[in-house]
Amino acid sequence: MLKLLFQKISIAIISTIILSWILSLYFGYTPNAQETVDTAHFSYSTLFIIYAVYSLVIYVTLGVIISWMIEVKFKKQLHQILLYTASGAIIGGVFYLYTSAVRYFHELMTYIIIGVFASLLFLVIQKVCHLTVFKLIK
Repeated sequence: MLKLLFQKISIAIISTIILSWILSLYFGYTPNAQETVDTAHFSYSTLFIIYAVYSLVIYVTLGVIISWMIEVKFKKQLHQILLYTASGAIIGGVFYLYTSAVRYFHELMTYIIIGVFASLLFLVIQKVCHLTVFKLIK
């Protein structure tokens, strides 16, 4: 049980790093040459840290628990993919509704897509680690 928890937390940390890297490159980063005067800008490292803090909390709390429940209850790969997709969409949607004062459908869809991507990223990294790293450790 403790070994499984350690594996899931390790996967959550790896997923956090990859997701934060992708989000900080895709959303909001503006090179110095393209910055507009009198507007706030964040550096790449600042965006990475912001995304990493939010992502790690969600991955470690919800991701590890939901992943464990899916893994215990469902053995078929297709069922796992569908449940990871659904849980990522729900978490992304709830996160948007919880953090946003104004509701826009296109932003809600963006958060849902990010949630689905994050959950499937976790699943892929988990499968890769089980096929490679965790087999070597045994």
